[in-house]
Amino acid sequence: VRDVLDALHIGGWSMQQTRTMRCSIAATHVRFQPTGAHATAATATQPPAPAHSHAHTQSHAHAHNHAHVHAHSDGATTPPAPGEEQPFEDQPHRAFRDICTMLEAAPIPATIRARAVAIFERLAHAEARVHDTTPAEVVFHEVGSVDAILDIVGVCAALDALDVDLICCGPLPVGRGFVRCAHGRMPLPAPATLYLMEGWPTVPGLDRVEQVTPTGAAIWVTIAAATAPPEMVVESVGYGAGARSFDDRPNVVRAVLGRRSKPKPTTAVTTTLAQVDDMPGEHIPPLIDALLAAGALDVTITPCVMKKGRPGMRLEAISRPERADQVAHSMLRHASTFGVRQWQSHRTELERHHQSVETQFGPVRVKVGTLDGKELQAAPEYADVAKLARQHEVPTSRVYAAAVHAWHLLSPPSTSDE
Repeated sequence: VRDVLDALHIGGWSMQQTRTMRCSIAATHVRFQPTGAHATAATATQPPAPAHSHAHTQSHAHAHNHAHVHAHSDGATTPPAPGEEQPFEDQPHRAFRDICTMLEAAPIPATIRARAVAIFERLAHAEARVHDTTPAEVVFHEVGSVDAILDIVGVCAALDALDVDLICCGPLPVGRGFVRCAHGRMPLPAPATLYLMEGWPTVPGLDRVEQVTPTGAAIWVTIAAATAPPEMVVESVGYGAGARSFDDRPNVVRAVLGRRSKPKPTTAVTTTLAQVDDMPGEHIPPLIDALLAAGALDVTITPCVMKKGRPGMRLEAISRPERADQVAHSMLRHASTFGVRQWQSHRTELERHHQSVETQFGPVRVKVGTLDGKELQAAPEYADVAKLARQHEVPTSRVYAAAVHAWHLLSPPSTSDE
């Protein structure tokens, strides 16, 4: 996560992790602090009650393919005590398009970039509705500060490292009262937060406590599904602590990482399809990134001939049924089509797990596919291969071949013909 955040080159910050207790539950509190000149300016300008302070959480878990995170949000974002945290008050406000430009220029994995852009885009649409403008013209205040950008990109980087394929989240708590932000005293939930919660289940929250900020709401509604977690084997549990403590409840976010308890060779998938003949080829890569960020498991683009003999493209994405709506909305938003078709089917797939192998270039994760307990396929993770290839200035094919060779040494082929 730190490597990805450092690649943003926004400077003036440090990430601090401390172990703490919330109602007798041990948790990790993560916060971003300004450093250097930023810290001096922030200390000089810190108001008594900073607006939209953020509670940062981080869970440490072992990553598995086809893993599932189930987070229970019971946090609060009341202002920290004096001297507890320093806000990034001296940071300039940033427009949505400026943040997108910054993310596009940063040397970070495409999956992380696409997911972060999708979160900011969802937030920009909500803010545009509040202020009666367009998403491109939205200027973020609290969300445009350094710590909020680090929050969003950091979450995306952590999810990429954990390699989860489904994120489930319970109802979001709706606080009551008022909060002071850049536009004055606003009712809770904040206007943009409430727009982001449209269609999402909620539960009553605490009085005079902002339990879900616009940043938090944008993250959850973009990356998670409002559904109960599937049947799974729990592999790791993490607790992230909010900035404040309450007497009657732990102010924590709990993340549970697991894998399906009964792997089934056949799973349900939804196919989302559209055909276009008026979309420039340059728009295809960002479309693919957006569909993957929305939850697509795979995206294919196939040339086709449409009416009147026009050359066109067949856009096809498959996803879990619970992410089908998000994928359809993403295709409608980013492609030139006026409609999409969807249907549900089943696919048969290998059970997957990751195995780390050592090569002369460094460690590489290998995705291994098994059927009835027998290993049939192995594929080195491209992100690891590309990173080592850059470090050693060698072709990716050499690192890839070395990883495959190392895996074969650890897992010799079976002599059975079955």
